Amino acid sequence: MSSILFWSPIKGASGSSSLAAAIAVTIGNLYRVRLLLTHLGHKYTGIESGLPIQEYGMDDPTLQLQEGGWDAAARLVLRGTLSKENIRNYTTPVLEHTLDVLEGTSSFGAAPPLLSPGLVRAVIDTANQYYDLTLIDAGSGTGWGAVQHEACARAKLAVLSLTQNMRELDAYFESVSPLSTYSSLPLLIVLGKYDVHSQVNETNIRRRYGYKGALYTVPYSTGFMDAWNRRDVIGHVQREVRSGKEKHRKLFMPVGWGLSIRHISKAILEAAESDLRLKALERGA
Repeated sequence: MSSILFWSPIKGASGSSSLAAAIAVTIGNLYRVRLLLTHLGHKYTGIESGLPIQEYGMDDPTLQLQEGGWDAAARLVLRGTLSKENIRNYTTPVLEHTLDVLEGTSSFGAAPPLLSPGLVRAVIDTANQYYDLTLIDAGSGTGWGAVQHEACARAKLAVLSLTQNMRELDAYFESVSPLSTYSSLPLLIVLGKYDVHSQVNETNIRRRYGYKGALYTVPYSTGFMDAWNRRDVIGHVQREVRSGKEKHRKLFMPVGWGLSIRHISKAILEAAESDLRLKALERGA
């Protein structure tokens, strides 16, 4: 029904992909919804890096039997047969009956079909007919192409990942970003790997740049990064986010990773104004 775009102007390890994955798993655990998580890059990169999606070697003889992801979706779009009834058949389920992943394009073998605006438009529109929410990792860096612009044009909300690095903050707030084209698109900024003791804190950032919009912080979590490296984001979220242990934290204690992710997940759903049947369905959030 709605699509959410995740992006960072910071090329490289911005945390945008890991945030998208963590948010998707969190929503999948706390709400009764059907979610699709995807990205615009190659297989086994981006959001796929932290999830238990099987990797196949280039010399794997079963490789030719693997059907799914954007490659399969592209073939169906060309044939005019992609529909809300069959799109899920070409995804990888990572949370039963809740969260599916549409894998990226092949990065080996024959040249994969290049993503095009028309293909992205068709897949997102079809996904939104079946799924309650489609989360799209648009990657990082300011060099947007037509594909990123198409994904953004179809989004209900953009989630922007930044850090407390002053040079990077100056570069974003003092320049024209690709998002500037979409002035009516709601924006939610997330400061990742947040250090509550830094002078570059939320209050000072708002003051320095005159930013009055939605701004959230996520503290650095060694546990989450270890889970990402183990492809165990699902297990980590279920242990740390769903447990609700942080409800009993002491007054003035900094908000931890799990509670931060829960807050952002709820803010995304509210900002998207999605018809997600949230009333009486939220479990412990």
